[in-house]
Amino acid sequence: MVAMHTKPNDLLELIDKIEDLGNFQDRIDSPFNLSQIWQTFLADICNLIDIDVCALFLVAEDTQEFALKYVTPEDQGAICREEVAVQIECGIFSWIINRRQPALIPALVFKNQKSLVMLPLATMKKTLGVACVLTSIKESFITHETLKLLAILAKQCSLVIENTFLYEGLKKKHESLEKANGEIRILSITDALTGCYNRGYLNQHLPQEIKRSLRYRHPLAVALCDIDHFKKVNDTYGHLCGDMVLKRFVQRIAQVVRQDTDWLARYGGEEFLLVLPETGVQNACVLAERLRNRVSQEEIATEEGPISITASFGVTGFDSVDGSAGISAEAMINAADRYLYQAKKAGRNKVVGGSFLDV
Repeated sequence: MVAMHTKPNDLLELIDKIEDLGNFQDRIDSPFNLSQIWQTFLADICNLIDIDVCALFLVAEDTQEFALKYVTPEDQGAICREEVAVQIECGIFSWIINRRQPALIPALVFKNQKSLVMLPLATMKKTLGVACVLTSIKESFITHETLKLLAILAKQCSLVIENTFLYEGLKKKHESLEKANGEIRILSITDALTGCYNRGYLNQHLPQEIKRSLRYRHPLAVALCDIDHFKKVNDTYGHLCGDMVLKRFVQRIAQVVRQDTDWLARYGGEEFLLVLPETGVQNACVLAERLRNRVSQEEIATEEGPISITASFGVTGFDSVDGSAGISAEAMINAADRYLYQAKKAGRNKVVGGSFLDV
């Protein structure tokens, strides 16, 4: 409470300071961050009292201990930690924190009879931290009004810090939710065993590829590939080895095709559909032949020993068709399946392809 003998000018100056401190939040850009809060806090402290050192300790969420966050000058961190540790040991620190009011006490570690102003940073919900201000001013020269102003500053700073923590917490939850949703979306379109796209992705995106190719009269090809005699692999070596063969088969295809354009989806048990945008049927057959050679020439290492496999390919597509042509995904796959049947009939480990319109 201001004494009755306070001069009018002093009273007006005090009111201006109170109003200025009440606008603490308005002087910080949104969204708030601790670094900017600290700089604004320091500026306000310097307007109220001469400081030698100022340190901010915040309560760590995991340990609930007071951890040093900022200190000015920066080389005073170690002695500030030591000062707080001694104040805790003496019981003064906990008394000040529980009281939730600024306190003026002698510094115990700093030399030359320094005064220490401790400002608890707390809201109605919890204690956030404490600001320690070291000053050369003697205790008797720090007025009651100054402590009141420091209390107002501590309260305003506490509210802004709490809002910052709330914002950061909500942001992390939002990011975690977005990440989880992204992972769920990826899982929903991915074949769990092989890592390529699944049938659901194929059903949704192949019609889009066809529609886009027809609209711009760009070529599009698909290759339906089947691992030859895959049932024999399962029967001979077991399903675990069969699963390994499927994984390695997909990996070898992924190493050859264009990563940013082509995509592979698991169509059935050991059948996969390779979609090749911007690719004519002839070039698609050349690519399929490269894949066939690679699959047949490289053994697959398994726990049961190396396994050799072959694959058959049925390739089809169109080079330039009027956008009004009614080409469906089902028709494209059926055409590729008929070419695949011809490859199997010819002895397997072969590539057979042709235009979609010629089937």
